[in-house]
Order: sequence, then structure tokens, then C-alpha cells
Amino acid sequence: MSNATTKNVLVMEFNDAKGKARSIRVADPKTNLTAATVEAAMQVINDLNVFNSISLEGPASIKGAKTVQTVTNDFDIVIG
Repeated sequence: MSNATTKNVLVMEFNDAKGKARSIRVADPKTNLTAATVEAAMQVINDLNVFNSISLEGPASIKGAKTVQTVTNDFDIVIG
């Protein structure tokens, strides 16, 4: 018998000033998030120049966001 676990992650994607993909992942996001709410949060992150402090090249741009759900099945295997 296997045990299944499900994990949800919100992935917010940005491009830094050099065009390099950057992302912020939030584990177990609220289930009632809307695109407008996520976009507003991403704009705040962008306004804080979070990625500018990493690349030192200027502001980032918002690329997109998605939720990722993974299901993991562990098998009960006893060795010994």
C-alpha cells in the first residue's frame, strides 16, 4: 500500500535586468488566490527591487505566475 502526499507551490516568475529568469516560490499558498492578488504581490516585490540587489543591474520585470501541484507516492517497503 502506498501513501500519497500532495504539495502545492505558488511560483512567481520574474526576469532580472539582464533577462535572467528568477523565481520566488511560496509553499502551501492560500487556495482562494486570484490572478489580481498574485500580480499585486509581485508588483510589490518588484517595487522593492529585490532582484536588483542580486544582479545589481536595475529593476526586474514580471514574467508570470503559476501554481504547481505535486503528488508523491511512497511505497511501504520493508528491507531486513
